[in-house]
Amino acid sequence: MNGWLVLLLASAGHAEWWVIAVNRLHSFPIAAHKLRRFRTFHDVAVPGFPLLVAAIAGFGEKGLLRGGSPADQPILLQVLLMCAASGCIPLLFAVLRWQASGCKAFHLTDARELLIIRDTNSTDQQAASVPAIESVSGLPKTLARVWPFNEFNHLELNRKSIRIVAPAIRSSPDRPNETLQRPLRLLHFSDLHFTGTPGLGFYREFVRLVLQHPVDAVFFTGDLIDAPELLPQAIEILRPLAQHAPCWFVLGNHDWRYDHEHIRHTLEESGWTCVAGRGQQAVLNGLAVFIAGSERPWMGNEPPIAADISADLKVLLCHTPDGRNDAARRGYQLMLCGHTHGGQVVLPVMGPVYSPSITGVRFASGLFQWPDMVMHVSRGIGSKDPLRWNCPPEVTWLEVTLVPPSP
Repeated sequence: MNGWLVLLLASAGHAEWWVIAVNRLHSFPIAAHKLRRFRTFHDVAVPGFPLLVAAIAGFGEKGLLRGGSPADQPILLQVLLMCAASGCIPLLFAVLRWQASGCKAFHLTDARELLIIRDTNSTDQQAASVPAIESVSGLPKTLARVWPFNEFNHLELNRKSIRIVAPAIRSSPDRPNETLQRPLRLLHFSDLHFTGTPGLGFYREFVRLVLQHPVDAVFFTGDLIDAPELLPQAIEILRPLAQHAPCWFVLGNHDWRYDHEHIRHTLEESGWTCVAGRGQQAVLNGLAVFIAGSERPWMGNEPPIAADISADLKVLLCHTPDGRNDAARRGYQLMLCGHTHGGQVVLPVMGPVYSPSITGVRFASGLFQWPDMVMHVSRGIGSKDPLRWNCPPEVTWLEVTLVPPSP
């Protein structure tokens, strides 16, 4: 086999093994400084591996890059190359799965509108044409400015229809049939990551756009803060949503890194309701809706079992899609989550590469159907690193229609 091809396959497989490790580790409650240390190893090892192999076995008399074969190399290096190249198997499987189903779930929507959000705080016309990077400095500012086609300050407004089989949907005098025919309108967004990138003007514009559309409920699925000093501004920006419709939330792993109880209490004081580890009954559009939440594995208790609860619709807010199987077993019909950011960078053909989940990129973003449950994974609105490509931030209006089971 051509030595260049061997080195290419080994490098691709080696990178995939590191990606698998990074994705899985970020799905567990591991301290941020340890995750950063592991990412540093990753950042060195991925580009360093092909350089090291080329230096050791690339240019010698029977080097891989001079016509030599793997059999001509030392046995230890042969084993290393074989182990590294084996990573091409899960890589190929991930690409095929993306092409077969992941890409469709990622892009499935009834309607979308893509906006570029400018710095709406500025009164200067020229400054208002600059992306909202009000307080960014250092590497984040460089990434935000120089990465070609960076979509970190874009916002995609999506509308998606969901049909859910509800066992006991019937009309009654206090719930006429025409009321049941209107879908339940739910607003779902996730991963705000207030950290100065984008600037606060981006979030104010997001809220302004949301307030233009009537909804029955608003759901936020975690990661509010990455700069604790911005909490007062975050609460001030989100407060109007609680006056627009009933609002429920859970927190996420980035909130866990700070004084999460203070974050929770402050958001609740502004009119939002936290359902982490518990459930609450509500009447939305004449329907009995049970809403519960989970911040596992980072915080709190497991959500309540919903199978025996009397409600037309049972909704679970969960920061990560990793809780999907448990949610289905507990009797929830709709699960809303985020955490993955859609991968932030979606490559042509390959799809997303990095997604902090025990299943990697399988549920990076979109709508996913179980036999008795639908899961919506949001790409989120903010990000700690201002880098998005083929994966703009999103806010989603879900139009949920409940239908009786087939006879």
